[in-house]
Order: sequence, then C-alpha cells, then structure tokens
Amino acid sequence: MKKLLIVSAMLSVAMLLFAKQSFADDLDEYLKLLKTDVKADARDIVTRGMVTFTDEEAKRFWPVYESYMAEREKFLDARVALIMEYADNFDKMTDERAQQLLTRRFEQLKLRNQLDEKYRPKFAEALSPRRLVRFYQIQQELEIMIELRAVSQIPLMKWWQGQ
Repeated sequence: MKKLLIVSAMLSVAMLLFAKQSFADDLDEYLKLLKTDVKADARDIVTRGMVTFTDEEAKRFWPVYESYMAEREKFLDARVALIMEYADNFDKMTDERAQQLLTRRFEQLKLRNQLDEKYRPKFAEALSPRRLVRFYQIQQELEIMIELRAVSQIPLMKWWQGQ
C-alpha cells in the first residue's frame, strides 16, 4: 500500500508540473472522476488495511464507517464546489473573492474536524485502541492522497494583476 501511495503522489506531482494549462478546461470532469474514485477506492483501501478484522469487529465497524463516509461526502461536495468557484474566478480573482474562498476553506476544515470528533467515540466502541489508531492512519493516508490529487490540478493563485 505504501508503494501505491508513493507512486500516486509522484504521479500527482508530475501532473501538477505538466497539466496546469488545462486547468479550467477539464477540471469539472476531473473532479467528477475524483469523487467517483474516492467512493470506489476508500472502502477497499480501508478493507485491505484492516484485513485482520474478526467477524464481530467488522459487524461493529462497517456501519459506523458507512455513516461516517456518508457525512464526509458532504465535505467532498463542498471542497469540489470551492475548487470550481476558484476555477470560475481564476482569471478575474479579486482580493475580496480570494479572502472569501480562504474563509470558506478554513470553515470546511473546522467542520470536518468536528465530524471526526463526533465519530471518534463511535469508532472507539467498534475497535480496540490499536486498531482505532490503525484505522485513523489509513484514513489519514487516504485523505492525503485525495487532497494531493485535487490540488495537483489547481494552479497557484495569481498574486499580480493581468497575468
């Protein structure tokens, strides 16, 4: 799994370096694919990482996980909407709009952290402390991969006018 993460990160960085010019053209399609990939891959990655679940642990864990991921999907939707707004305003970005987008991003992160706090006790009831840590390690790696994929398609903010 670590090799997959490293290869994925390297490919994403390469895409970042070479695909900037097509930002507005195919971002919408890319984000749709990203969201589809996330749904398809997340459970599989967690399953492989938590391969030693007993039947009893699986019965306790998976319903909590499915509920958690359903709520997390709202954050992915909000992240996609924010990225699309950034893309729509990229060539005509104002200081005011940039500040609004940044404020929204920090609010999204705060709400996501609140969701994690809400679900941590539920996961703790389903898993032993060491398995709980393992799950959060896998989840963190997955989130980093997702974020790297997303940001690799986003050019840096232009800080000067007319360029």
